[in-house]
Amino acid sequence: MTGAAVVLCLFFLMSFCSACYISNCPIGGKRSVMDSPQRKCMLCGPGEQGRCFGPSICCGEGLGCWMGSPETARCMEENYLPTPCQAGGRPCGSEEGRCAAPGICCDSEGCSADQSCLAEEEGDNQISQSEGSDDALLRLLHMAGHTPPHRVHQ
Repeated sequence: MTGAAVVLCLFFLMSFCSACYISNCPIGGKRSVMDSPQRKCMLCGPGEQGRCFGPSICCGEGLGCWMGSPETARCMEENYLPTPCQAGGRPCGSEEGRCAAPGICCDSEGCSADQSCLAEEEGDNQISQSEGSDDALLRLLHMAGHTPPHRVHQ
């Protein structure tokens, strides 16, 4: 067999191989990431009561969400950890989102209002769906810095 034929055979065989190189192999090999359970994302926010949802998003159950504020600075560290994390409650939205706070669905890129994230599992919850969505809207407005001067109860 000529040298060119040997090289051609090696390239052909290598095209079917997939390997992780020394620089990017996770600890335990490339299949260990799929086998291990996902860890919870880092704590963030005041008193570390929230969880990171992205590099600049921190949300907590009773706190709402912060985006691009000093409370989210710790979330940047999540990018440097070798294993993926899972934040929040049940899945929501269209883009791998998770319920971050009542009425708010977040993914790694941003947050949006989502009715499926309203807390319905609490049996003692006396608030109706429309009042719950009003609270979520007020939180979103507050986060954007456009808080109305007072709240009108109907």
